[in-house]
Amino acid sequence: MSTHFSVSIHCLLLLSMQMPERITSAVIASSINTNPVVVRRTMAYLKKAGMVTSSPGTRGFYLAMPSDQINLAMVYRATKDQGPLFSIHSDTNQNCEVGRSIDQLLSGIYGLAENKVLQFFETVTLQELEQSLREQINEEDCAEGRT
Repeated sequence: MSTHFSVSIHCLLLLSMQMPERITSAVIASSINTNPVVVRRTMAYLKKAGMVTSSPGTRGFYLAMPSDQINLAMVYRATKDQGPLFSIHSDTNQNCEVGRSIDQLLSGIYGLAENKVLQFFETVTLQELEQSLREQINEEDCAEGRT
């Protein structure tokens, strides 16, 4: 799995926590420590999936639906790379009994695992992640005396 999924969640959490304000790709990029072009590319996937929207110019991005209606399975499907969640190494030695059988063996197991992961992702909403993040931030603030 690439980092597209975690970057997408990062973007969505920033938007959710700043609602109803719009956030520019430059501001989001500064939080992720990446280039605004990477953010705009990520946002294009999320926009195509109906989770975010934007205005022309520098007005920024905002959520297109309430955070309790966005789940991690939606984010994963919108931003996942081509191919399965788990990759199998290629070019195995076909003269070896393990080498010629490993792909078939692991494909089934990995397919089941991906289905289970997606089922779990469907139960976790952006709103729940935001709530957990806010609690974590509050705990850190209290521990550091910033209450």
